[in-house]
Amino acid sequence: MATNIDQSNNLVIGNGVTFKGTLNVPKKATIYGTVDGELTAEEIFIGQSGKITGKVTARAIEVEGELHQIIHCRDHLHIRATGKVSGKLEYSQIQIERGGEFRGEMQQVGAPPVYPAGTAPSAPKPNVVAPGAPTSPAASAAGNTPN
Repeated sequence: MATNIDQSNNLVIGNGVTFKGTLNVPKKATIYGTVDGELTAEEIFIGQSGKITGKVTARAIEVEGELHQIIHCRDHLHIRATGKVSGKLEYSQIQIERGGEFRGEMQQVGAPPVYPAGTAPSAPKPNVVAPGAPTSPAASAAGNTPN
């Protein structure tokens, strides 16, 4: 019997299956059942009947069902129209379809900080060069020094 090596590092939790504990999946985890615990994978897909409660870490996450608690998404989180996500979320990019839900706190990782109007820190002052002074080491080497 031939095996598909590409699929060997994937995991499927079927509808009606409940798992409690820690899962480390090298590639894609597809969840139609219930996971309670910690799930780490390259990609996670949660089907409409799927539910994860716990700590989730992945590069990409797509949610049609439910995802709750602590979510670390290094790249793209996609909440479909039937998806419900709640908890503490760290993400790089997020997409929420009309009807999709998010409740909790979210923080974009890798993005520059956002400051309320008028509270941004002041920019560093530019270096001031005296008139006639060399402006670069190359200018100095070329003999462009003040007399």
